[in-house]
Amino acid sequence: MHYRHLRVAELIKEALGLILLEDIRDPDLQGLITISEVEVTPDLKRARVYYRVHGEDEEWARAERGFKRARKYIRHLIGEHVFLKYIPEIDFFPDRRPEDLEKFEKVFRDLSYGKDQEDS
Repeated sequence: MHYRHLRVAELIKEALGLILLEDIRDPDLQGLITISEVEVTPDLKRARVYYRVHGEDEEWARAERGFKRARKYIRHLIGEHVFLKYIPEIDFFPDRRPEDLEKFEKVFRDLSYGKDQEDS
């Protein structure tokens, strides 16, 4: 079985980290943004990039605007960092999973706390 798409995903993730630090001057992409995951289709034609923003909702909205605006330019820069025959089309998605996990943990803590109170 071939796992090339997994290796390409990791290369793209590393390149994006450098690109965001060194090459992108868009003010909407200047905050604390990390690439949490990259998924590349097995045919290497598309990549889904998940990003996290360390900030409030406004910073998330700014990052989304910035990625939409710079998508083609970022793909071009990836081509300069990663030597592949074909650079996948890139789609950016906010990754709010850790925040969702924190919300679920709070609900479970609250439920557990309420149960403890009933048992007393």
